[in-house]
Amino acid sequence: MNVTHQAMALFLFGWAMGVHAQAGNEAVKGSTGPAKATAIEQRAADLKARPPQAEAGIVRTKTAGGLDLLSGGITIGDRVTMRAESAGYSLWVATVAKPSGAYLADVDLRIVQSKGKASILERKMEGPWLFIALPEGSYEVSATFRADGADKPQKITTRVTVPKTGQRQAVLRFDSNDNVSPEMQNPVKGNPSGGPASAK
Repeated sequence: MNVTHQAMALFLFGWAMGVHAQAGNEAVKGSTGPAKATAIEQRAADLKARPPQAEAGIVRTKTAGGLDLLSGGITIGDRVTMRAESAGYSLWVATVAKPSGAYLADVDLRIVQSKGKASILERKMEGPWLFIALPEGSYEVSATFRADGADKPQKITTRVTVPKTGQRQAVLRFDSNDNVSPEMQNPVKGNPSGGPASAK
C-alpha cells in the first residue's frame, strides 16, 4: 500500500469513528431526554473542571522544639507505612472509639512535660495515629474530641513515662458510636489493641 492509499484509509477510518461516536452521543441524548442529557453533560463538565482533591496522607514534620513527628493513618496503607517507620519514635498515640475500637481522626492533641508543664505539642491529629520522638521523661497527653451528635467535646488526659529506649503507647478512648467491622480488628487496620477496645 503506497502513501496515498494509506492516507485515504486513515481518513476513511477517522470519518467512520467520528460518525460512530456522534451516533452514540445522539442515542444517549435520545434515551435520556434533552433536559437530563444536558444536566449530565453539565455535571461531567463541572467534575472535569474541579481541582484534584488532596489526600490526607501522612504528615512528616517536626515540632516547634525540633522533635520528629509522624501523623496520619486514615487509610490502611498509611498505617502500614507508619508502622514500618515507627521505630524512631518513642511515643505512639492512637485515638479510638469506646467500646468498638474504631479509629477516630480530627482529635485535638496536647503534650506537656509533667514537671514544669512545658508545652511540647499542640496539634489537630491528621488521622488516628501520631508518633513523636520524645526524650526520656514523664509527660501528660491530653486529647479533645467531639463525637457526632454530642452536646460538648470530651477531654481525656493520661500520663505516660517515655523510656530511654523503646516505645510507649497511649491509646485514648472516647465515647462514640463509631464502629469497626470484624475484619478490621488488628493492629494495622482497625484497632491498636488487636480487638475491641475495653470499655474502661
